Amino acid sequence: MALYVRQLKLGPMENFVYLVGAAEARETAVIDAAWDVDAAVRAAEEDGRVLTHALVSHHHADHVNGLPEVLARGGIRVHAHGADIPKLAPELQREVTPVAAGDVVEVGPLRIAAMHTPGHTPGSTCWHAGDALFAGDTVFVNACGRCDFAGGDPEQMFQSLKRVSQLPGEVRLFPGHDYGDVPVSSIQREREQNPYFQKLASLTDFVAYRMRPRQ
Repeated sequence: MALYVRQLKLGPMENFVYLVGAAEARETAVIDAAWDVDAAVRAAEEDGRVLTHALVSHHHADHVNGLPEVLARGGIRVHAHGADIPKLAPELQREVTPVAAGDVVEVGPLRIAAMHTPGHTPGSTCWHAGDALFAGDTVFVNACGRCDFAGGDPEQMFQSLKRVSQLPGEVRLFPGHDYGDVPVSSIQREREQNPYFQKLASLTDFVAYRMRPRQ
């Protein structure tokens, strides 16, 4: 199935917000609605789309600070991994549908699968649709998410990156921030260039490399 994907760079932290749906349908999900929900809505409307779902990669504020506005608009269902929902504001927790590993959210005819990838947060989730992986703060271009925040775990990140690295090489990687030399990568490119992928042969080496003092 052909995908519709629009990448929006919003906010002061170089966040990427994504609009995703089946190319032939109007129903669209916004992934990590933050900073400027109006801009995301305008972009969808420009493309003849309608927002029906909001998908959360993890609970950090720079990825979810637009959820109150999303919910206030009505008619948009919000989905996040159950492990991260308790970290959301209480008024949001009641409105968010929990997902677990392997659950699928149907956005029109498009099925978007939740790939649970803890390590950055306990509920970190990559959303997988067709040949696209929306990686939140699990995988960046040539990097991976930090594991030294509350709830972070480098051993879980190691296992998560192992699973991501085993996806087909042609899968496009859409990161949660514009931290790399290109805005969109691929699993194959990350296998070849990402230093954290190069450390996946040894848990000990990966943890030492990931948790080394930041310069």
